[in-house]
Amino acid sequence: MTQVPAPSRPRVATDGSVKSSMRTLEILEYCDSVQRAVTVSELVAQLGYPQSSTSVLIKSMVTAGYLTYDSKNRGVLPTSRVSLLGRWVQPALARPELKQLMQSLGEIIGQTIVLGVPHGIFIRYIDTEPGRLAMRLELPVGTRLPIVASGMGTMLLAAMEDDEIAAIHARVEQLYRDGGVEAIRASEIADIWNVEPGIPTLPDLMRQIAKVRRQGYSMSQNAVAIGAGIICVLLPTHDNEQPLGLGVAGLSTMIERDRDLILETIQAETAKLGVSLALPVRR
Repeated sequence: MTQVPAPSRPRVATDGSVKSSMRTLEILEYCDSVQRAVTVSELVAQLGYPQSSTSVLIKSMVTAGYLTYDSKNRGVLPTSRVSLLGRWVQPALARPELKQLMQSLGEIIGQTIVLGVPHGIFIRYIDTEPGRLAMRLELPVGTRLPIVASGMGTMLLAAMEDDEIAAIHARVEQLYRDGGVEAIRASEIADIWNVEPGIPTLPDLMRQIAKVRRQGYSMSQNAVAIGAGIICVLLPTHDNEQPLGLGVAGLSTMIERDRDLILETIQAETAKLGVSLALPVRR
């Protein structure tokens, strides 16, 4: 990987309305992932938001009818208005099927299971199934990692057109030149990336993506977080849906050791849902 020289400049400011809109969606996604009432303090801890602005945003969402207070559990819950918003959308894999798949994989493999989607120059985990092993990787919903350097990012980029990949790569480099490390800062777990981002050249990135496209999965070790590894595959989506990645994450040594078992298990469990993945598993 090559490093793009970055002058020392202040972080690029983010438009407040855009930030508030994204947080609204992330709160709803977090509620969907835990499927229970949540408190402001929990959202602050899990999503890394400021306490004061989170309280204001929650009150606004309650006023707008998207959240309601649950006095028994001292938290908030999405209202039926939220569920009505997506009734016309028919995903390739329904929400219950995805959750069943994640739970089955978690029970068999024991590692943390995640769902990831593109999020600008990042990937974002929209659901997680915590690992069951004593030594496991904690990846809360909302975690953001660099799309050009992470295992999930490479897998999601592989589903895109080459010109779109080039545009995203150019955006990462431009932000780094203009704002330095802080302009492309990911979630705290990305301790390697947040100190010294390893931005691959576009030819190097395209070679990685070509390999992922050939083998049908991506594997990353110690790329953006110390000691972390992940194996990712693409799940089927409709043409109007964004790419959706499924990942098995844990300590890099364990992910490398169990690679064949992980791929075999993913193949077997997705097949139960009628999904065929072209993975290099043993017969």
